[in-house]
Parts: sequence; structure tokens; C-alpha cells
Amino acid sequence: MAKPLIVGRKEFAKIYNVAPTAVSDRWIPAGILSYEDAVIVSGKPFWPGGLAVDFALPPGSRGRQLDEKLLAELEKEQQATVRPMKKGELPPLVGLQEYGALFKISQHMAANARNRGGGMLPAEDYLLSGSPLWLLDTVLEAAESTMEKSRGGVWQLQQDVVDALREGRYDGPGSVITKRGKAAASES
Repeated sequence: MAKPLIVGRKEFAKIYNVAPTAVSDRWIPAGILSYEDAVIVSGKPFWPGGLAVDFALPPGSRGRQLDEKLLAELEKEQQATVRPMKKGELPPLVGLQEYGALFKISQHMAANARNRGGGMLPAEDYLLSGSPLWLLDTVLEAAESTMEKSRGGVWQLQQDVVDALREGRYDGPGSVITKRGKAAASES
């Protein structure tokens, strides 16, 4: 299976040699980049790699210049073999919040299982912008083992969540970007 190149906010900034805050504080508000082009996983945006590569301005112009060396390093790190252009071309992705929904547990239980090690969760397929991400297929391949290793059989795979993730209609925990800081305080 071809593994897609995916970039989070930090990876996007890295391949363009800008501060990670440039993505969310400058490019998004200015309409240069949109969350609409990203998949939202565990409340964070992740963009298809091809879109990120095509974001560059023509060589020699001022502004967004793609660092080909850093891009190659990122592709090697991810073992990515394809550069999808649209979020609909990405396979279903699972973060810790979606992991919780998939097994009807809390995000904290999923995070603890990952941090504890011991093989209850498979190794993540990506570590993007500090967040672990799995391909849904990776999670499902390990699901039987995960449920067997859960204490008292607490972890139970929820087929409706699997179907929603596969069909692109998941709207559970982690499916939207939650506002933080001043933006969150001003809404309360």
C-alpha cells in the first residue's frame, strides 16, 4: 500500500523555513491556506503532502519557497511514497481522541496505553506536530490484540465509528478544531 505524505502545522512550517505559528497566525487568517483543505484529527489540522508541496511560490520569487532537502527528509522519515493533493485522497486517520471513540474509552486511557508501551496499541504510522496518528487499517489490524490486552475487556471496537471514519462522516471527539486561549475565553 502506498503511504501518503501528510503534514501538520509544524511540518508545513518546517519545509518552508518559517515559524510554526506562521501557519495558524498568518497563512490561515489571510486566506492563503485553509482548514477546509485539511483533515481534522484529534482537533488538529493535517494537510495532504501534495497540497503542501504545491503551496510554494515559483522559484526566485519572494515568499513561500519550498526547501526540497527538508521535504526529502520528511518523506524519508514518514516512508511516504505518494503526495496526495486533496484531503479526500487521504486514508482514514486516527488520533488519540478517535482511538478513544473507536474503543469506547477516554482519550486519556488511549494515551496511557500508548505511553505505557507493552504492545497494547500498534506503533503510530505518523508523529506529526507532536501528535501520534495511525492509519485506520493499522488500528483495525491490531484491534483484536488490543481488546485482548485490555483489563476486564473494557476496550470494545465500535463498528459504527469504524464505518463513520471509513466513509468520511465521523463527527465525534476530535473531529473539529477546538479554540484555545483568548479565542476560547471570548466565547464563554
